[in-house]
Amino acid sequence: MPTPTRVLSTTRAAGALTALLLATSAVAGCGAGGAAGAGEVRIGLVFPTTGAQAALGTDQSNAAKMMLEWANDHGGVGGATIKIFEGDSQSNPGVGATVAQRMIDQNRVQVVIGSYASGIAQAIAPVARRNKVVLWEVGAVAPDVAPAGDRYFLRTVGAAGTYATADLDFLENYLAGKIGKPLDELRVAVAHEDGPFGTSVADAVVKAAAAKGITPVATEAYPETSADMTPTVLRLKAAHPDVLLITPLVASTPLFWQAARTQNFEVEAIIGSAGFSSATFLQKFGARGVEGVYDVEAPSVANMNSENLDPDARAVLDHLRTEFKATAGHECLVHCGDGLGGAYVLVKDVLPRAVRSGAVTGDSIRAAAEKTDLPDGGTPQGFGAKFGENGDNTLAKSYIMQWQSGVLKVVWPRELAVAEPSYPMPTWSQR
Repeated sequence: MPTPTRVLSTTRAAGALTALLLATSAVAGCGAGGAAGAGEVRIGLVFPTTGAQAALGTDQSNAAKMMLEWANDHGGVGGATIKIFEGDSQSNPGVGATVAQRMIDQNRVQVVIGSYASGIAQAIAPVARRNKVVLWEVGAVAPDVAPAGDRYFLRTVGAAGTYATADLDFLENYLAGKIGKPLDELRVAVAHEDGPFGTSVADAVVKAAAAKGITPVATEAYPETSADMTPTVLRLKAAHPDVLLITPLVASTPLFWQAARTQNFEVEAIIGSAGFSSATFLQKFGARGVEGVYDVEAPSVANMNSENLDPDARAVLDHLRTEFKATAGHECLVHCGDGLGGAYVLVKDVLPRAVRSGAVTGDSIRAAAEKTDLPDGGTPQGFGAKFGENGDNTLAKSYIMQWQSGVLKVVWPRELAVAEPSYPMPTWSQR
């Protein structure tokens, strides 16, 4: 259920971000769900903050909200107040769609920021489209979240294909040499949860691998609701892979890792995502237990090189990743970065042009987004922003991270890395 309107106007140290936000022009106008008050823009946050996806969904939601709060703390967006409405999808696509519709009907939101999960985004997208309200997607990566021609879908994070691109680049230019095999002789296994997220990433990985002459020695799909990952682990172990590329969600990640340890499933390298980048993964198994595990996604912004970022983006990142850790009790990792970076593009670049058009509507936001052209380094996540016809950010990228001494560090590509990749991964007896 959406919470009551929050109008935030506290004052903090201004710094570089004050100039950034004051330069973005006043935000006002009418949303598709009804007219907003003068000098305000209404934004709804719809994320899973309870249920199976709550750990990462909460991080993503809180980071997006933190970016919007920054705008209000510094006079709003060019002086206009952002009203923030929060809704919990409860890790359920149907609930997410209902919450989004209620926000449009009752709160007259002009933008819905979501959704963490591809399945939830797929349910919200038609609601936004039907009401001509923008779904500003910062987390879901399945390529088919919205149909071709949907003008009300805009995604800041890289879609599933960016995971595959990063995986194969790392295999070709680092791991193959360390393992001591030509790329096309690597024994690669692929495993994934069987929902839209895992399936889309796995499909992209298999396609990208084939282009490099690699046929996976095993491809395993499993229900995210699996209570025991032992059968999946045993099938993967029987294939004797050098490298495992696995795309789970949060719930199945500890079950997989425990089963892999119990069954002594050893590989040269594991590249995971989602649950493998969660603070809960570290909390459950400890620094030694997760040492050397790789992760592929948008970068862990707490531990990436920010030196080459645009000064405005760096000012936001350096402050808010510190504030997030103080508030949440853990670092701003991948999904926090998605929320922060996605909301930054909206506040920094898109809304000002929509305002100058005379009104903030779904159509004016889309028209404004079509003119976005932030180069690499122009967002807090390190990549740029430029929206294609399908609403995807064509400059978004995924990166390789690794757990090193209890810290999820960007290790590839080198321009954003804060550490060298560590190889080999410890065996179970060394953990």
